[in-house]
Amino acid sequence: MSIYILHNKNLSYIQENFYEKKSIGRIIKASSISDAWYRGLNVIWNHGETITDERGTQIKEFINLMIVIDDPYTNQIPEDISWNTERLEEYAKQLISGENVQDFEYTYGQRLRNWNSEIDQIAYVIEKINDNQNTRRATAVTWIPSIDTKVDEVPCMIVDDFKVRNNRLNLTTLFRSHDFGGAYPANLYGLSKLLEYVAENTGVKPGKITTISVSAHIYDHDWEKIEEILKGV
Repeated sequence: MSIYILHNKNLSYIQENFYEKKSIGRIIKASSISDAWYRGLNVIWNHGETITDERGTQIKEFINLMIVIDDPYTNQIPEDISWNTERLEEYAKQLISGENVQDFEYTYGQRLRNWNSEIDQIAYVIEKINDNQNTRRATAVTWIPSIDTKVDEVPCMIVDDFKVRNNRLNLTTLFRSHDFGGAYPANLYGLSKLLEYVAENTGVKPGKITTISVSAHIYDHDWEKIEEILKGV
C-alpha cells in the first residue's frame, strides 16, 4: 500500500480550488416543487456569490443549479410565495395555449406553440412521442436568434425536453437565467401543467421534472424576505 504525503503548498492549492468552485454546480433531489424551492434558495443564499448584473442590479447567484423533482404534483405551492392559485392557473394556461392576452413582447407559450409564427413545437413533441416513445427528439426551444440577438427582453427559459423512460414522461427544462426567489414556484407550476398536457396527449403518465438553472439567482429587492423565509425552514 502506498502512502502519499501532501506538502502544505499542494494542500493549499486544493483548498483554494475547492472553495473557489463552491458557487458552481450542485444537484438537488427534491420530493416536490415546494421542497425544491426552499432547498434551492438555501443553496443560493449560503453558497452563491453577490454580483452586479448588466442592468446594475445586485443579485446573489449560484451557477449551474440542477434540481430533480420526484413528484411535481404534491405540495406544489410553497406557503411563502405571493402567487395565489388563480394567478398560477392563468400563468399555466398561457404557457400551454400560447395566448398573449396582455400583449407582452413575447410569452413562453407563444414561443412554444407558435415559434417564429410558424411552428407549434408542443404539437411536434406530442407527434414525436406518439411515433416512438424512445425518441430523443421531443425538444422545444424558445430562443429565436434572428429576434433575440437584437432586443433586450429575451427568454429566460430556453429549452423544454421531453423523454419517456420506464413508462413515465419526464421533462427537463434549461433556464439561462432564473429568478429563483420570485419566479421558480410559478415556473414549475406551469411546467407541471405543460408536462401533464403532453402526457395526456401521448397516453403516458407524467414523471419527474428536472430544472437546470445556469444562473440561479435572488434579486436584492428579495433578500430581506428570503432571509426571513430561510430562518423558518
